[in-house]
Amino acid sequence: MNNKIIVFLGSRYNVLEQLIACESLVNLKIYALKGSLLETILIDNGIPHDVFSLEKKKDFLKMLIDIEFDILISNGCPIIFPVERFKKHQILINIHPTYLPYLQGKTPLNGVFYAHYDFYGATMHYIDKGIDTGDIIYQKKQKLTKDIDLGLLYHLAMKLEGVVFKQGWNKLKASNFKNIGRKQKGNPSYFNRTEVMQTIDFNSHNTDQILLTIKSFGIETQGSFCSIDNKKYKIIAAEKILHKPLLDMYANCLPGKIVLTYDTKMLIKTIDGLIKVTRFFRL
Repeated sequence: MNNKIIVFLGSRYNVLEQLIACESLVNLKIYALKGSLLETILIDNGIPHDVFSLEKKKDFLKMLIDIEFDILISNGCPIIFPVERFKKHQILINIHPTYLPYLQGKTPLNGVFYAHYDFYGATMHYIDKGIDTGDIIYQKKQKLTKDIDLGLLYHLAMKLEGVVFKQGWNKLKASNFKNIGRKQKGNPSYFNRTEVMQTIDFNSHNTDQILLTIKSFGIETQGSFCSIDNKKYKIIAAEKILHKPLLDMYANCLPGKIVLTYDTKMLIKTIDGLIKVTRFFRL
């Protein structure tokens, strides 16, 4: 690779794993987001690295702009790069966990369910002045099936990032790192989760809307939130009740009422049915 100096920065590991497998650590400088899974993996495996934090992102950006490197690879880095301040010969690359231009943004995987996509993907692209809008180096998508929840989607998308990076990196090397990008095609969409999106209102949301919200944020570090009888809950997983005798039994109950608790589950009345909550926390 003619001893090109590479900077990798981010919070995820699958892309870096592929990079380490094919390039020497001698010319690789790694920066892990403080407190991220990447930092933990690097420590556990004794891989040399530095850390950066969002609290000191201005200092970190200044350092990146000042140092000498040829290629910067970003993966899970929540910082917008001022591309015009980097040197002209430097190549800035990002690996994003969706099939761009669909679901640009900082927390896009929630949007796969929330916005009713039937596929997931990953994209390796050049970084430009926009957010996830740069020309595409390589991307791949997979059909989504109903058995995939948010936790599995994260796992699959992160693994696919590694696959996409490996293919894209090989393309770049074959071109001697000339610009091989192509414009993004399709109607762009953008997604960042908010507290409002994660909030359930049993008096206005129907069963399908509630279940969509729960599925879209269904991991323990996120969750969907509601208040029942002045008590706050974080719901992780739930199912729609279809059994007519059970629906008829509680048809006259008010929306938001917990009509039954058993084992670690509870039935909650909605405006048009019942949901069975299978994972939740009292807050």
